[in-house]
Amino acid sequence: MAAPNAPKRMSDADLKALVDSELRRALGVESSKLSEQRRKAMAYYYAEPEGDLAPPEIEGRSKVVSPDVRNTIESMLPQIVVKFIGGDKVVQFDPTKPGDESKADAATKYLNHIFLKKHDATMLTTTWAKDGMLQKRGVLKVWWDTRTEETREEYKGQTPVQLALLMRDPEIEPIEQSERPDEAEAQRRAEMLEQLEQQLQQAWAAAQQGGGPGQPPAEPEGAMQPGQPPRPPQGNPALAAVQQLQQQIDAISQMPQAVVYDVSFKRSRKGGKLSIEPVPSDEFIISREAKTIGNARLVGHKFKRTLSELRSMGYKNVDRLADGNDTDGDSNVEKIERDSFDDSSGGPEEDGTTSDSSQTRVTVRELYMRVDYDGDGIAELRKITRCGSEILDNEVVDEAPFVTWCPVPIPHKFFGMSIADLAMEGQKTKTSIRRGQLDNMYLQVNGRYFAVTGKVELDDLLDSRPGGVVRMTQAGMAGRLDQGMGDMAGAAAMFEQEEAALENSTGWTRYSQGNDGKGLNETFGGVKLITNKADMRTDLVTRMMAQGFVDLFRLMLKLVCQNQDKAEQIQVAGEWVDMDPREWSNQFDISPAVGLGVGDKDQQVSHLMGLRALAVEGLANGTATPENIYELDVEIAKTMGFQSGARFFNDPRKNPPPAQPNPLQAQMQVEQMKAEAMLQIEREKLQSQERIEAMKAQQQAQVDQLRAQMQQQTDLVRQQAEADKARMEAENKARLDAIRMEMEERSRMLDDGYRRWKDQLESATRIEVANIGSKAKLDNPATAAATNEIATEVTQ
Repeated sequence: MAAPNAPKRMSDADLKALVDSELRRALGVESSKLSEQRRKAMAYYYAEPEGDLAPPEIEGRSKVVSPDVRNTIESMLPQIVVKFIGGDKVVQFDPTKPGDESKADAATKYLNHIFLKKHDATMLTTTWAKDGMLQKRGVLKVWWDTRTEETREEYKGQTPVQLALLMRDPEIEPIEQSERPDEAEAQRRAEMLEQLEQQLQQAWAAAQQGGGPGQPPAEPEGAMQPGQPPRPPQGNPALAAVQQLQQQIDAISQMPQAVVYDVSFKRSRKGGKLSIEPVPSDEFIISREAKTIGNARLVGHKFKRTLSELRSMGYKNVDRLADGNDTDGDSNVEKIERDSFDDSSGGPEEDGTTSDSSQTRVTVRELYMRVDYDGDGIAELRKITRCGSEILDNEVVDEAPFVTWCPVPIPHKFFGMSIADLAMEGQKTKTSIRRGQLDNMYLQVNGRYFAVTGKVELDDLLDSRPGGVVRMTQAGMAGRLDQGMGDMAGAAAMFEQEEAALENSTGWTRYSQGNDGKGLNETFGGVKLITNKADMRTDLVTRMMAQGFVDLFRLMLKLVCQNQDKAEQIQVAGEWVDMDPREWSNQFDISPAVGLGVGDKDQQVSHLMGLRALAVEGLANGTATPENIYELDVEIAKTMGFQSGARFFNDPRKNPPPAQPNPLQAQMQVEQMKAEAMLQIEREKLQSQERIEAMKAQQQAQVDQLRAQMQQQTDLVRQQAEADKARMEAENKARLDAIRMEMEERSRMLDDGYRRWKDQLESATRIEVANIGSKAKLDNPATAAATNEIATEVTQ
């Protein structure tokens, strides 16, 4: 029979009740004294005239607020942040057993690469540091994110080859695709066709004149047909070039029109990655009695998520969630104060519902709680994700994914004090003093007056202006009241006293800020002493944060060793190195890689240079090695502000070790080297003489070659000139022969016409003479017979 108090497995209802009970007792769920303190610190940081800093509700009183909390935090912040992200290494992993040196070095390089390169290290470190300095503790959440991320990617003007390369990516899936003519390719094709057409016209013109120099022009047989390219004469040497150009034009014209594609893809990133995220103070939950994250019975993160985000994180029972009416935390005083500076909240939050159900926002509580859920009598750490009345998951984990730091820890408490807590009292007092000074100045310029009712024009009295007239019915009806005068010197002394008190509270002095002009008149030693004491306070705060970085990188190492399932290549000192966390153990010792407690950068560089000088001297007696000097050189470069000193110095460990011969061998080698040197000198003399002779011969050959080339070019020019001359002479001779033949033909034709005209003229003359004679001897028989005879001759 089981004992009456024997543990038993919890039901979901019992688990929900236990979770609700722990949440009611935890810090960070409801408004509390802690929340009010952090809200007040935020109001002081904003220097808002409200609460303790509210001015009297009297018109005309000063509302100025001294911004000491903000000035102190913002002045300390750069000095703290730059110590961690000013170089290429935040922490150093040290081996815990022999043989782990290379693994520890690889883990150091890889984890620093993840933090500095794959995350926004500057913003992460600044936010984490400012949260601690302002809100008592800075909180980072570190986890292995396995959710599937879906994003849309669009690509314009992709060629078929480029599209095929994109399709090889296994993470993308095409959702839209369209094609259009490739205008750039069409323009290039048109330009190419235009160039080929010009070349074709030139080749055809050359073919019309002949195949080359010295050849007669071809007969004009290649008449151009309408719509067809010119046909060169048969047997012309330029025919092959014309045909080749025509074939190229035809081939380009017949090519199909090129197209490009506009595509849209859905990328689904699967697997996992290391994620680091700052957690706002109002979203962090922890048990009241907790002293550290490790011993807290309950620690958690409360945040808003959409239903779409929850589905991408792998939760299956999202559809049963409420419609976003879980508004717990929407009225958190810290969040309201943080958002009031720029009104980024936009007023009261809505219930989270939208017309798109996937974007409905719900409040999720990711809790890490020690509970005996399985009934074995031993409480185990479980991750319980709660949303409304639903439990989204419930699984055993080995560690809560949070790392924190506190600038001013209080022993045996999780929440200590912030830099704002140290500076708020000084800000409040200095605000009162400054307001009193300003109010006294206002009263001295515009004092208080009395006036007899009905005897003074009150508008004239209230209108305070130089030379103004105050009308009254009789003298003495208005006057200045007696009032105390402000002690400006005393107020300034009190203000300086409060400034000193503020510096003593925070440890951050005007000398550390570098904005105290009076410090220039002080002795160097005195100012240095004050600055060093203040820097020690800052260094202590930095050490607190350095321990937080140790916890952060320990958790990062654990996550990559447990979850990363493939090797990755990273670039270290200009070289690509394979990193496979599966080969490491996550049990390295970790130490911060920042210089603490050694003064400012100038002092650090000076100290390192002194160490380097000692190391150089130690090379002679064996107390230092070249590797030690190399490490010092790299550290000096990083301290000066360079990301890595490996760009400027070579690691001597990568150099091959030099041989160490014995003395006799060394002497013999020296003598042999001397003999070889003499032989080498003689050999070089001979080689030098041979090179000189060879250079002379080469130069002569080049001269002869140039001379032959010039002669050849001269012969070619002369041959071309002779050919041109012969061609021109032949053309001129042909023209002259044609002209001479034409002239001869014209002369012959003129001679023939002249003879015919002469014969006709003679015949006509004879007939006319005969006619004249016939009139005189018409009746004479002899005359008639002669006339008939002449007529017979003419007709013949």
